[in-house]
Amino acid sequence: MPSSVLFSIAAAAVLAFTVFIEFAIRRAWLPFFLGRKLLHVLAIGTTAWIIDLSPESRTLGFVLVAIGVLLLVVLLNFKWWLQQEFSYGIALFPISLGALLVLGASASWVATAAWVLALSDASAGLIGRRWGAPKFIFLSESKSYQGAFAFFATASVVMALRFPDLHLGWWLLLSLIPTLTELFSWRGSDNFFLPIVTLGWIQLILDSPYLGSWIEVLAGGIVVLLLTWFVQRRNWLDHTGSLAALWIAAILWMSGGWKALSAPVFLLAVGSVTGKLIRSSHASEKRSATQVFSNGLVGVALYMLYGMTGQFHWLLLAWGSFAISVCDTISSEVGVAVGGRTYNALTLRKMAPGLSGGISLAGTAGGLAALLLLVLFLGGILPVSPIQLLWVLGTGFIGMMVDSILGSKWQALWRQGEAWSEVSSSSPQEVLVKGLPWLDNHWVNFLSNGITMVCSYLAYAWFFL
Repeated sequence: MPSSVLFSIAAAAVLAFTVFIEFAIRRAWLPFFLGRKLLHVLAIGTTAWIIDLSPESRTLGFVLVAIGVLLLVVLLNFKWWLQQEFSYGIALFPISLGALLVLGASASWVATAAWVLALSDASAGLIGRRWGAPKFIFLSESKSYQGAFAFFATASVVMALRFPDLHLGWWLLLSLIPTLTELFSWRGSDNFFLPIVTLGWIQLILDSPYLGSWIEVLAGGIVVLLLTWFVQRRNWLDHTGSLAALWIAAILWMSGGWKALSAPVFLLAVGSVTGKLIRSSHASEKRSATQVFSNGLVGVALYMLYGMTGQFHWLLLAWGSFAISVCDTISSEVGVAVGGRTYNALTLRKMAPGLSGGISLAGTAGGLAALLLLVLFLGGILPVSPIQLLWVLGTGFIGMMVDSILGSKWQALWRQGEAWSEVSSSSPQEVLVKGLPWLDNHWVNFLSNGITMVCSYLAYAWFFL
């Protein structure tokens, strides 16, 4: 059957499903949530089916991206009963799947990611709403472990059907990262991110040298689980932070083995030693998933690109991202604990210690010391040149300064009476003194890391690629 006919049939089917379910909800024949999940399964399942059948995957990719953009325009201008809850998920999945096809990803793997999104996400939503209790905010949306288990079970069945030559353990492993990714999604964002992460995870596993050996995978699993257990036992992370750390550790292990995993281990070790040295004057709180992702997501994405492509510059850039996190984290810990004069990174005026945007002699020295240790460690485990080590060193320091500048200029600072805070209490007496109301410390950490790494990549490509 010609591709144009396939595309037309699929588009007509999805349109018919949408109109019928919209009408059924308006007539109260279907509950809103059930109707929305039914449309989710039918629309994304039809797309997955077409991806499997179409011989022209790149053309289909362009069509899907165009449909997604059109849907975004419609959602921004019209009110659907299906959109009673604020979400653009129905427009995000064709953009995500289409972009993957345009970039040349395996159509079979893209279809697998689409089937996981269609079936597993719907099962998680239905089970979680009916039986999910208690619920926790894992990132910014309330979800349950019952819903996560439903996602995992359904995804495992999908993986078994899509990869029948593998065994049970591999199906379960293939389902792990998609399950955790959905757990941390919010307001339909999984429709965009889940296919991308699922496809990357499939490629990492199927291209892995460990595929024929259970010993390597078992050893890696034990190490990852022990690290997750250790950091939670030491009260460094809460339960959401531990799951985020598991997500990061699993991807790093499959992207580069123990050498990749040594980056967060280095941060834990240095942080532990620093904590012991300054324990008398400073106690760290448990870190949540938000804090884990704000410091580690960029580096993990870069290491994942290295694992998928084998191109060394992605690995070097990943270590540059981790260097920023190490330098910034340790400088903040030391600066707050030791105290001393603190200056605004942008104006160089004195400011109260502990507020974002401040730099101190002790904090800067602590961050640089940790950064130097990281560079020496990197030089001992990977074949990097002195220039590349200097690149990582410079990236880490510049990233720390970008973080301070963003914190000084644009991070929100609130005042209520004589009390100052960087976190809003939503009190009517509270006044925004400076910055953007949504830009908290987590966003500053993430944006400073991302901005620095984009600039670092462009500069590295200009000089070395």
